[in-house]
Amino acid sequence: MQSPPRRRSLWRRFRRRTRGPRNAFLAAAIWYGGRLLGALPVPVALAIGRALGGGAHALLGQARRLALVQLGIAFPTLDLDARERMVRATFRHAGESFAELTLWPKLARRPGYVRMEGRSFVDDALVAGRGVIVVTGHTGNWELLAAAVAARYPLTVVARRVNDDRFDALVGRFRRSVGAEVLVRDDPHFLSGVRGALARNRLVALLIDQDTRGAGVFVPFFGRLAHTPPGPALLALRARVPLVTVFIERSGDGHLVRFAPVAAEMRRGREAIVALTAALTAAIEAQIRRAPAEWVWWHERWRREPPPTAQVRGAASPASRPAIS
Repeated sequence: MQSPPRRRSLWRRFRRRTRGPRNAFLAAAIWYGGRLLGALPVPVALAIGRALGGGAHALLGQARRLALVQLGIAFPTLDLDARERMVRATFRHAGESFAELTLWPKLARRPGYVRMEGRSFVDDALVAGRGVIVVTGHTGNWELLAAAVAARYPLTVVARRVNDDRFDALVGRFRRSVGAEVLVRDDPHFLSGVRGALARNRLVALLIDQDTRGAGVFVPFFGRLAHTPPGPALLALRARVPLVTVFIERSGDGHLVRFAPVAAEMRRGREAIVALTAALTAAIEAQIRRAPAEWVWWHERWRREPPPTAQVRGAASPASRPAIS
């Protein structure tokens, strides 16, 4: 039974007015809790992380319900019980991932905790001296991925600013502590920063699996058109820079990282951008299908509707012509 409209209105007003104090408390809890977790033995900290994820699953009803809906869109043959188990596993994975970030100084010294396949693709691309554009998604422990890559290559991470400055500072502090250079996508000098990083022969990493503000193209994602940032495709086609995908997933007692090259037909125009963005999105979808419990199902991926004339066909099919919005 739903709450009366007046009660819901009062609850929303209360949440808005208390957002600042609640965020301040949560940021402090993350900071001090993270320091405590990082001081514990690795198995104990990881177990606590999984338990924290289970607690978040129980408390965050709105995120849990959205995750169930989105899983139903992506995997329509899964029954409700299977989707509920998957959502619970996703939250537990998120909690374990948080614990791993607090433990990174210890995990970095563990041989084989993060194994890498396909590094030769990156090494060969760097020989050209033009830098490398690296595309990934919010799959696996993507912050741990950044830490592991930054330990081996000069890495520049393109990120959006987190809405609350306290949370933004926490994320930025971790990225800088592992040696990653951070470029904020909303910064007016963002593009010059990307060009400068590529000129210094760095890896420039971008995540394109969320419906964010700004320009985008509609490309297929789990059988539906999803609004997707075209930045990596634009950069690769205009600057003629090598392009690779990289994903991380849990494997055994650690993680496996896979690099793979992406073939890009070096031509310009909207259709080329859409086709390349669709290819990158297809790679992200394939990774999610490999490890569906390691993606952020509580993000509203199909938030924006495509133009009425758009259809889920070939990525650059003239009949579909997904719009750049």
